Amino acid sequence: MQRPDTEPDTPPKVGVGRDETLAGVSRTLLIPLYARAHAARLLPEVAFHDTAAQTLAGRLALDTRAVGRDHFTMRLCIARSVVLERELRALLATAARPRSVVILACGLDTLPQRVGTERAHWLCADLPAVTALRDRLLPPVQGIAHASAALPDGLAALAGQLGAGRPVFLLEGILPYLDHAQVTATLRGLADLAPQGADLLVDGYHPALLAFARFGDGFRRMRVRFRFGIADTRDYVQLAPDLAPRLRHRAETDLLALLLWRRRLRTAVPALAAGGRPLATIAHLELMPA
Repeated sequence: MQRPDTEPDTPPKVGVGRDETLAGVSRTLLIPLYARAHAARLLPEVAFHDTAAQTLAGRLALDTRAVGRDHFTMRLCIARSVVLERELRALLATAARPRSVVILACGLDTLPQRVGTERAHWLCADLPAVTALRDRLLPPVQGIAHASAALPDGLAALAGQLGAGRPVFLLEGILPYLDHAQVTATLRGLADLAPQGADLLVDGYHPALLAFARFGDGFRRMRVRFRFGIADTRDYVQLAPDLAPRLRHRAETDLLALLLWRRRLRTAVPALAAGGRPLATIAHLELMPA
């Protein structure tokens, strides 16, 4: 998906294949991929296993020279994957028929490979360079399609690729790189795509955590900027006042609750600044029918 530019003096692009390179924020997709591949070592208490991620990380020869050594960020990525998969499976289990699941800014997300296609029809969307990389490493198969689209302005391009019924939209690891206006436009674009309603699973980060996170080894060397933080996930409903009658806040999950206390020590100062609000969350939002 379309992401903001990196800060000045961007380091050389990360080559990931003979014809593809990742530049700007797109390079950060390597961090959660590496984290999922090494979840057994980084966060053994959650018993998370991702064979597809292990295979991809091996093919790309990923190591800490590419993704940094910030274990806290990697563990947070693993916790995010665990909660998103759990929440999505719960939504799919209650549906009478398979649902369209759209992963926006999908990167090399292996969620479709973990969940399968029995109860979901997948559409994985990202910028053309990322989609080309995904096509090569995770070729589309029946039930898993790929699309190139820009966020937020290119969402309309996905309209003809959604099945009937209420889709599920996943926004994972993308909103922090957008500004307030782009986040609002994204919510409006998703509402336009789903006149019959939809479920949204969205990760969000308190501004206090983002202020510290940019100094993590991986983000620092990739020189990315965080632009959007959210202190209370109930405020998603207020971002686009014209959507307020349709957009409902259903639930939130505290991602740090999955980490042992000793793995959260670096969040002590951000937690004080947050005044008791969760620092990292998955929010379940619902779009009601138009």
